[in-house]
Amino acid sequence: MGSHMYLQLFQLRPWSWFFAALCCIVSACAPIAPPTADTTQTVPSTITENVYDDKTIEIVVPFSAGGGTDTWARTIAPILQKHLGTNTRVQVINKPGASGVAGANAFSYNHNPETILASSGSIFFPYLLGDSAVDYNFNELVPILGSPVGSVVFVRADTGIQSIEDLCATNTTLNYGGISANGLDLVPLIAFDLLDLEVDTVFGYDGKSATRVVFEQGDTNIEYQTTPGYLANVTPLIETGEAIALFTFGLIDDAGDVVRDPVFPDLPTVKEVYSTCFSRPPSGVEWDVYKATLVAGFAIQKMMWVHRDTPEEAITALRLAADAATNDPLFKESAQNLIGNYEFYVGHEAQITFAAANNLSPDAITWLKSLLTRHLNE
Repeated sequence: MGSHMYLQLFQLRPWSWFFAALCCIVSACAPIAPPTADTTQTVPSTITENVYDDKTIEIVVPFSAGGGTDTWARTIAPILQKHLGTNTRVQVINKPGASGVAGANAFSYNHNPETILASSGSIFFPYLLGDSAVDYNFNELVPILGSPVGSVVFVRADTGIQSIEDLCATNTTLNYGGISANGLDLVPLIAFDLLDLEVDTVFGYDGKSATRVVFEQGDTNIEYQTTPGYLANVTPLIETGEAIALFTFGLIDDAGDVVRDPVFPDLPTVKEVYSTCFSRPPSGVEWDVYKATLVAGFAIQKMMWVHRDTPEEAITALRLAADAATNDPLFKESAQNLIGNYEFYVGHEAQITFAAANNLSPDAITWLKSLLTRHLNE
């Protein structure tokens, strides 16, 4: 097993399964602090005035255009605009750099209530692991809405890998391009280790659109994309036979088990691939940490945030609009095709979801850091 890295530095309702799943996964859960009063409000049914009338809202995506977070934000933006106010404009602004950290840091300095951050697991993990480059603090932000998002792992057809059985038997060293080893790429990194794959990895790309481009160019031959990016940009490669979809990372059910992604029910999970390759189910500390990172990285995969000091009436307006937008029949129809039919959560539900994912045990974090150290020293 080996990865050589150059590092530049559901129909599932998450609020019903998160706490049970996380505590089944992580052995030393610390108590989850209850959200503070200003973040526990539910979405109200009315509002006396709309503070965003005639305003322009910017949704900051800290990655390049064309990736999963960008697609997710651009799918939501027009329907959010529809429900937000009179003559309100909502536009997506891409601020890539430093694997997403630069754009998130820039947002942390800008307390304009008309600016929203669209986050992904790629910027959540550096925060969770205490990366010194991170200036943003999710505990100082208030979530407006979010959703879990799945992912698909695929290879180039010219690898000769056409099936899971081929993957199990391959002696080929695969090439993977990522954003940051201490970001969401932790999940595929652990998956590759679990499956005993030889993978050469290069990190430092600005987003998943960039890693997809180098895959299409043939510079890499194994890749994953989150559901929005996969549906928009990879499905054509699968249909033409240029790429082969192999498996998903899976999602976590109420019992803390890895189950199939409802958007890709025909694709096996990492757990199933492992069982096929080794004729036994996965177990042990690496598997426990894999499931923990799956919760932290994908159950809050996509979220929108404002600063905690945003006026209460502005937070109320945004949550009202988010609730109306994600229940809009026209949005639901387009979302299923563009970003998958995952369940959205708004307001208090989003805060509960974040609190659980923000609570990896110290043992899990220590193990993750040792994984990074081990691979960086190979």
